[in-house]
Amino acid sequence: MRSFSTICFLALILAISMCSYGEAAYRKPPFNGSIFGKRNSLEYDNAKAITAMCEIALEACQSWFPQGESK
Repeated sequence: MRSFSTICFLALILAISMCSYGEAAYRKPPFNGSIFGKRNSLEYDNAKAITAMCEIALEACQSWFPQGESK
């Protein structure tokens, strides 16, 4: 029974030490980026893709459903 409790204690110490390594690898975002909202290029690429899809849909809808001129 004593060897089992020793093994559990060592496993607990090992788990705690591994958790501390995970916290050490965590890096906080830069101060200026977190406050002033700097964005990376991925967000701009997504916006460009959505804009392109909207333009394509708009052109397709205009050709399918032409609107007559009203005065």
